[in-house]
Amino acid sequence: MAADPLYGWDLTYKTVEKDIKKKSDVLVTFIHWNLTKRGFRTIGIGDERTLTGDEDKSELLPTGWNDNENYTLRYVLDGKLYILHGLNTDGNLIINLMRSEDLQVSNIALKTDDTVKEMSGPISKMIPDHKDLMFNIKRDLVDTITSKPTTSTETQTTRVESNNRMPPDDPLRVPRPQPNVQPDTHPWDMPPSPLRVGRSDLDPFAPGGGGMLFNPFGPDRRMPDDPGMGIPGGLPRGSVPPGARFDPFGPPGVGPRPGRRPPPPDADHLPPPGFNDNMFM
Repeated sequence: MAADPLYGWDLTYKTVEKDIKKKSDVLVTFIHWNLTKRGFRTIGIGDERTLTGDEDKSELLPTGWNDNENYTLRYVLDGKLYILHGLNTDGNLIINLMRSEDLQVSNIALKTDDTVKEMSGPISKMIPDHKDLMFNIKRDLVDTITSKPTTSTETQTTRVESNNRMPPDDPLRVPRPQPNVQPDTHPWDMPPSPLRVGRSDLDPFAPGGGGMLFNPFGPDRRMPDDPGMGIPGGLPRGSVPPGARFDPFGPPGVGPRPGRRPPPPDADHLPPPGFNDNMFM
């Protein structure tokens, strides 16, 4: 048979019934009972934040616990000091539970008249919503301050997968050599390109052709031989020898001639006069 969740309440209330003066006393008694169920033991009243280790621990409310308008009770759990403050204000009872060693605080707020209907009798008449109140005390007042945050397995797994994930492809990243793989090309070879512009200037051991001067008539273009491309009106045939490296010229933004493809971009990369950065070998 399952244990009665209200076991011990009647006994706790009977020990303080003659001291009950107001509805907030009933609430503090109910909260005290919930704390003792979870291992808290009271060591007196006041807000002294030091422990000597010689304090008498008890499940009973200490003498004078409700002598004042507000409440201040001291508890011990697992060798740590907790101080419970109860403040009556505008018909509400605000409860704070503070852990003394690091001043961590949990709290709940209750409307006194709405929560406590009677000051004596069975719990179902005194606090009709006692089940919801027990849940809120456990979740918001006790567990918040006594439970240690733990990292879930899902979070740990996500972190490991994140650390092992390969970085995204970067077109500027230099590929790293793979172990036990013999490259079949020269390490300085550039990625294959239909134009291979600039390869000869970057690799002194590369075959001829394809320097910084763009050749629109090279075999890689696969375009009809048209030495007239480059300026409006074209050039006379024979002006450009076959296979010569040729830099097209002409005003920018000139559209294609009728029936022809758009002209190539002006790849004028020659340095200015007098400039020498030793880029040519």
